[in-house]
Amino acid sequence: MKTLAIGTAVSVLALAACGSGGGGGSTLTKAQYDAKVSRLCLVNADAFRELHLDDTVGDYKAFGSSIIHLDQSFATKLAALKPPSSIASEASAFGKANALAAQDDKDAVAAAKAGDAAKLKTLIAKYNHDEVATYPSAKAMGARDCYFP
Repeated sequence: MKTLAIGTAVSVLALAACGSGGGGGSTLTKAQYDAKVSRLCLVNADAFRELHLDDTVGDYKAFGSSIIHLDQSFATKLAALKPPSSIASEASAFGKANALAAQDDKDAVAAAKAGDAAKLKTLIAKYNHDEVATYPSAKAMGARDCYFP
């Protein structure tokens, strides 16, 4: 099965469930930012788990639009949060690393739709590598639910 740390990173959905909905354009404190990003990661990982996604061409074809939607939603919600300056570089690195993993997902869905099982396998491995690359910045920010210790 696909390794889902955030799932992605990073990362989605119910930002309202973790307090005020979205950051509202104002800069958050480090604790607020960490909590909101962690919540995004948990919700995204849960949503991916609910797909019961296997690393097969059939599943990536069947769930392709859901995979891409989850990645896009995570990126949108993450971008709406304003990190404090003390962790701005880590937050930027986290967002960029998650964007790479999301692109891997898009490419994997395209490979599955083309019926290319070998390319799908390669892209899933690339996704897993890029997903793990989000861990150092998540850890540096303090977003505990966005990486495995």
